[in-house]
Amino acid sequence: MTRPTPTVFTIPPGLSFADALARSLLHRHRDNPLALSHIRILLPNRRSARALREAFLRANSGVPLLLPRMMPVGDVEEDSLDITGLASDSLDLPPAILETERLFLLARLTLGIPQGQGRPSSLAGALKLARDLARLIDSVHTERLDFAQLQDLAPEELAAHWQHTLTFLEVITEQWPKLLASLGKSDPSSRRNRLLDALTEQWRTNPPKGEIIAAGTTGSIPATADLLASIARLPNGTVILPGFDPMIADDDWEALDPGHPQYLMKQLLQHMGMSRHEVAHWPLAETDQAQSQKYAERVDLLRTALLPADRVVRWNSFKPDLEKALKGLTRIDCDSQGEEAGVIALLLREALETPGKRAALITPDRRLARQVRAELARWGLQIDDSAGDPIDRSAVGTFLRLVVAVAADPGPISLLALMKHPLAAAGHDRAVFRALARRLDRHGGREGYAVRGARPEASLDALMDSIRTAAMEEDDQTMLADFFNLLKPLETALHQPEADVTALMTCHLDVAQAIAQSHDKSGADQLWRLESGEHLATALADALAATPLLHSIPADQYPAFFDALLEGQMVRPRYGSHPRLAILGPIEARLHHADLMVLGGLNEGTWPAAPAHDPWLSRKMRADFGLPDEDRRLGQSAHDFMQAAAAPHVILTRASKVDGTPTVPSRWLSRLQVLAPTLSGSNLRFRSLYRELDRPHKIIPTDPPRPTPPLEARPKALSVTQVELWVRDPYALYARHILKLRALDPLEAEPDALEKGTIFHDALDQFLRLWDRTSSDETARALMEDCGRAAFGAALTRPAIWAFWWPRFLSVGHRFIEIERDRQAAYETLATERKGTLELNTHRPFTLIARADRIDRHQDTGALEIIDYKTGSPPQKKQIEAGFAPQLPLEGWMAQEGAFEGIAPTPVNALSFWQLRGTREPVNIQHVKAPEEQIDDARAGFFHLLDRFSRADTPYLSNPRPTFAGYGEYDHLARVAEWTQLPDLAADAPDPSSGPSSGPSSGPSADSASDKGDTP
Repeated sequence: MTRPTPTVFTIPPGLSFADALARSLLHRHRDNPLALSHIRILLPNRRSARALREAFLRANSGVPLLLPRMMPVGDVEEDSLDITGLASDSLDLPPAILETERLFLLARLTLGIPQGQGRPSSLAGALKLARDLARLIDSVHTERLDFAQLQDLAPEELAAHWQHTLTFLEVITEQWPKLLASLGKSDPSSRRNRLLDALTEQWRTNPPKGEIIAAGTTGSIPATADLLASIARLPNGTVILPGFDPMIADDDWEALDPGHPQYLMKQLLQHMGMSRHEVAHWPLAETDQAQSQKYAERVDLLRTALLPADRVVRWNSFKPDLEKALKGLTRIDCDSQGEEAGVIALLLREALETPGKRAALITPDRRLARQVRAELARWGLQIDDSAGDPIDRSAVGTFLRLVVAVAADPGPISLLALMKHPLAAAGHDRAVFRALARRLDRHGGREGYAVRGARPEASLDALMDSIRTAAMEEDDQTMLADFFNLLKPLETALHQPEADVTALMTCHLDVAQAIAQSHDKSGADQLWRLESGEHLATALADALAATPLLHSIPADQYPAFFDALLEGQMVRPRYGSHPRLAILGPIEARLHHADLMVLGGLNEGTWPAAPAHDPWLSRKMRADFGLPDEDRRLGQSAHDFMQAAAAPHVILTRASKVDGTPTVPSRWLSRLQVLAPTLSGSNLRFRSLYRELDRPHKIIPTDPPRPTPPLEARPKALSVTQVELWVRDPYALYARHILKLRALDPLEAEPDALEKGTIFHDALDQFLRLWDRTSSDETARALMEDCGRAAFGAALTRPAIWAFWWPRFLSVGHRFIEIERDRQAAYETLATERKGTLELNTHRPFTLIARADRIDRHQDTGALEIIDYKTGSPPQKKQIEAGFAPQLPLEGWMAQEGAFEGIAPTPVNALSFWQLRGTREPVNIQHVKAPEEQIDDARAGFFHLLDRFSRADTPYLSNPRPTFAGYGEYDHLARVAEWTQLPDLAADAPDPSSGPSSGPSSGPSADSASDKGDTP
């Protein structure tokens, strides 16, 4: 027997739905609390059931009690139906196919798309396409549509690619049901519909005993709407709508569009066959009634702000009491998303100062949520995020991805990342293995670093050869060789032309467990524990069980396939979060309210979200097919916003820029600001407080460093390049030669200006050694190209070098030959890349070292010309004259003294820079004016510098001339950024040399290769 009129109630916006429901039921059964256990409550999902259980506990002051039986309708299964008395085994429903199994089958089908019609290029791409296809199948089942209706869409009206997609969909949707039937499985969404339909029919024909309440759902799913309609007419059935607004004007109600927050409930009431005026207010506890009345003006403001676009004319006559409407409502606009996260964290932290106060961040922006969690960590707070954490970013997920990354494409960065991972041990004590990783990272021998610098060939053998060349300790080499042997099976498997997915995944997991094994624990014990490990173990076990459904794949596709497999999977911590703080998505927040509600990420494209892309059906095709359009999703999002924004204490936040890009405020914020201009977002209190968190209360200025090492520790030998550094930045010389501090080479370093200079120098040096000047120009050019290829070596395989450096080298080489032809009658090349040493005895012995790029002798005068090749910009004339660039003049002085091997003391009458540009002027020769005078000045300046620093009280100052200071490799050690902000210190900085003054520097010399090997 059913009622003639449905029984439908609502709990108004602004109240915590779960708390209001719990309080009212407790109040109703206050004389007989045991009666609660006889009530059945149907809720939207499991999260809602958890929220209601917690609400009952709060309403009962923490005292345990027998709760109503709760059934999550959105996650309905047989175990949920058992509480209804429905015999689920009598339904004869095939079990739902596992999600992984379904994805693999759909991926296999998508790989059958004809070439050139959107077929995915890899299994990873097929898996992503399969996820979209699974969502489409679920949507069709949810809306009770039939794939046969695809034929009703007119292909001739569609673009060619949509025609291909439609044709494939017709094929796949014909094959899919047959495939499921052959497996004895069903789609989860179809199965859910049948379960709900069975329950609806059961209750219609045989109403259950006891009270049944369907609470918090709007019936957006047709099967759920049928169930709600059935419950509403049961003698003991009740439907409670969340935030239904009976105050909307009749004409506005009739004009509601899918984008309005009340649209879905309007459709539900029509489906039930009842008027909106028949919806009654749920009997609330007195405190809830008072709160609802207190914030009625807020609800009125939100109702008016969210009117359909064609009804905003009512804004002209809307006269709200803004003081009441905005009481407890604040807007904060932040400059960046980082600042927004910091402000939100500060708001949540402040809420904890009030005993018992609960606070929640409501946002669909997962990135903002992660940033807020990171900010809260400064106070040691762990917060529950309802969305969970991406499994591929968990410790275990990252470890598994690193294992396959190293095996697939071995390189220093991925290798060190794997070795330094907390789970890596390779059979050793973890601390011992991590110490090995640090030694490998920093080790450098005579032949270079073990893994730093240019990237070696992508293989474990090449990496091991590099380690052996760097001469690491024998024990370290043995440990590394054993570690590489653990990775070898996976490396071999991933470099096969084709492989079975099951075999690849099994090998991957076996290798991962071997690397995770320590001296006292197995790899399985290390990997598959805690929430993330358990979740991954289950997910990967399901995947392994389903991999036989996949065909063999090119083995090199496995890493991308594994990443795609983990994508989108989330893991949620079971415990350890703060009991009074939460981060919720808009869906999870529908029934959950807190004392403080922070609505974050209120920008267009975030909340509301941008329209989702469907690769299978265009927006028009979806509408013609009968699927819900984006407006309905927008209406649901607007309802979520209104429910949360109507709470007593709400703070709305947004970022004016995200990643430096200006953003647009959410349409709801813009509408609210029109009606309530004082809600402008200019609140500065919490922004200022957040900025003050990391601002020091007092800045104590520091003085520039003035190290005065003992004379015996000061350099006794320097190259001419280092003398230039001595003039410009004595502290850098101190750090490099006295403290012996050297910057580590980058990992997998890209070729830089230094490497370019080395290559060009080596090629020209080799050419001049081999060139027969009597040979033809064609022969000379061929020799130049051969010398270039030898100097470039493996670097020529890099596209950028082949595209940019190599053509410029050829241009330089051709012009170089022409210049040499013109010079050969007047000049003779005596030496290239010649080392020079000049022993000096002044206050103390000192050795000056240089490596001249080239020394020529004039055929007539016998005088020498010192040539310096520059692939970058040569020093300016003023720098040379002021003593800022003494390298070439000092080489000239050394040549006059006979310091270069095999060259007698000879006058020098020319100093020149040959700029090797390779552009319109491939070789630009610049002669130093008055070379003899520059040599004399450089010699005098050098002796003066040597004299000053031979005194124990002369300090090695950093940037003694800050006005001309440029890039300094050791500026961070000298804390230059601190003391250069004080102008008085900069102006009064003493000049240690009182000779050649320090000059501007453009950074590390791109041509320090010209002095390679001359530093002792």
